[in-house]
Amino acid sequence: MRSIIDEVFKRVQKRELERLKFCVAFALFEHALKETFPAPSKRVARANWEAFEKSLPDLAENASPKLQGAISYVCNEPPKKQCVQNGRVVFTKATLTGTGNAAICEALRRIRNNLFHGGKQPYTDRDRQLVEAGLEIIEGYVQNSRRVQGAFKHGAGLL
Repeated sequence: MRSIIDEVFKRVQKRELERLKFCVAFALFEHALKETFPAPSKRVARANWEAFEKSLPDLAENASPKLQGAISYVCNEPPKKQCVQNGRVVFTKATLTGTGNAAICEALRRIRNNLFHGGKQPYTDRDRQLVEAGLEIIEGYVQNSRRVQGAFKHGAGLL
């Protein structure tokens, strides 16, 4: 089994490296949220996204131009959602339900969901833009929360 995985990664092209980078960054980010903002549950450990979203000022406030552009992109042109129409799984336009950090995090989770579960082949320019914006947003959140930053670095083996 290991040799199949190794073979796949030998063939990874530059465009797939960005997707892989996003997947790793999102996994570390969600791990950091689970460690610093655990959802109240006695059985399942998961991140309390809502508590995290409310814990910080809106990420768009005082954001760098690059981060502001990433936020604007994912909020004004949000990632599509997979739905079933006429017995087929298709991507459909869907507005974000929240505002501020809630909308930004919802878009971020959709990017992740589409990459993990969405059958994103072929990888389009739009996908690349969403991944790049998502990476910028994760970086922004990690930089803006010392608690999350510490857990992120610990999860990555940097502490």
